[in-house]
Amino acid sequence: MKFPYECTRCGLCCLMELCPIAIADGYTKICPHLYFDEDKAGCCLAGAVVPIGDGCCIKARAYKDGIEYDFAALSKEMKIKAVKQIRR
Repeated sequence: MKFPYECTRCGLCCLMELCPIAIADGYTKICPHLYFDEDKAGCCLAGAVVPIGDGCCIKARAYKDGIEYDFAALSKEMKIKAVKQIRR
C-alpha cells in the first residue's frame, strides 16, 4: 500500500491506538514501549512487525479556529506541535 503522506514519526498513531504487539503483551493504555527522542517517536518492540515509517495513514481530524484539517496532510511541523500538546 502506498501512503500519500510521509510518516513524520510524530507518534500520534501510537498515542491514539495500541498496535498488535502492545495488545498481545496485554497493554490497555498507552504502550510503555513508545518513546520520544527529541520530537521523533520510536518503539522498543516494533520494526518489521509494525510498519513504522511507511507513511501517515491516521484518519484523525484536527481543528484550528473552527476549521477542520486532515491530520495526515498536515506539515511535519504541525504534526509535531499537535503531538507535543497531547503529550502534555
